[in-house]
Amino acid sequence: MPPAGMTPGPEGGYLSRARSMCSRGEALGGRLVAWSAGALGIAFDDDAIEEAVTLAATVGELAPSAERAWSGGIAEGELEPLAPDGQRMHLAWGEALLAATGLARVARAGEVLVDGDVRALRAGQLALIGARSSTDAGRRVRGWRLDLDRPWKRGSADGEWVDAANRAVAASVVGAGGEERISASFIEEVSTAQVLEIIEAAGAPSGPRIGEGASSRPPGPTLADRVRALSIRDQGSDPVVALTDLRKARSQAAEGPAASRCQIALALAMALSIAGRPEEALLDALDALACARETNEPKAVGACIALLSRLYANAGFPDAATKLRVDAIG
Repeated sequence: MPPAGMTPGPEGGYLSRARSMCSRGEALGGRLVAWSAGALGIAFDDDAIEEAVTLAATVGELAPSAERAWSGGIAEGELEPLAPDGQRMHLAWGEALLAATGLARVARAGEVLVDGDVRALRAGQLALIGARSSTDAGRRVRGWRLDLDRPWKRGSADGEWVDAANRAVAASVVGAGGEERISASFIEEVSTAQVLEIIEAAGAPSGPRIGEGASSRPPGPTLADRVRALSIRDQGSDPVVALTDLRKARSQAAEGPAASRCQIALALAMALSIAGRPEEALLDALDALACARETNEPKAVGACIALLSRLYANAGFPDAATKLRVDAIG
């Protein structure tokens, strides 16, 4: 519940609104598993995603203004009961609850964000209207904005998903004030080597290194080194370890300069793409684009757009890839 919704209003105070939300969740088969002074968590069985989305789509109902509406987050995963004997209601905890809570906190009032690992999202079944990323308690949080008016895709579902993502990219490229668009020369299809060049150039001359610290140990590989090893299928490079290290580096740079955040997000997007995880790669590429916009560096913005375009093309959406480049250069 946003701060504006905590005070009593015509629809009641926080407690009465929480009771109403719980009742709606229970009517759909959900269970209250977490509770605090400003948030609650309702869990559903792993085959009840439709019911969970139905509940999430009601966050704006019964609120007299958008500022008083609930915000929400959807994540998927195992939960462990607080009391295995069932003596403490259904209270539980798990990484999915942590992820959903973080998404709900960074979402705007009346908005629902979906974690990138939710199976329905990865299968392209949810209708999305863009992405949002922010920091919650020092932790970088990123999610897809759910279309609450029509959360499930109908008709040409793939086209709707691509159009929604394109709108998010176009908003990042052009900006709210309609800033000057970037040069067409930066939006041509780029090779892996060219994107690696941007990754290396965004920070220190040799790029930030994985596992750097105050100890006297030899410096670790650069971000570009890790992605390059993955791209050439180096037998000594474990994709799982590389992705874990890149995510750790992204977390460490969450409060750093935009150039470093762009660099790491771009590296992670490339690594995810190479690992065959296009949906997550698109989300990190969007995050990199937002950071690139902060730097006002046309070459970095161009690399992000080009990578996004290539991700769309590789996912089987060549028309969307072309449209993305055209929208970016005007």
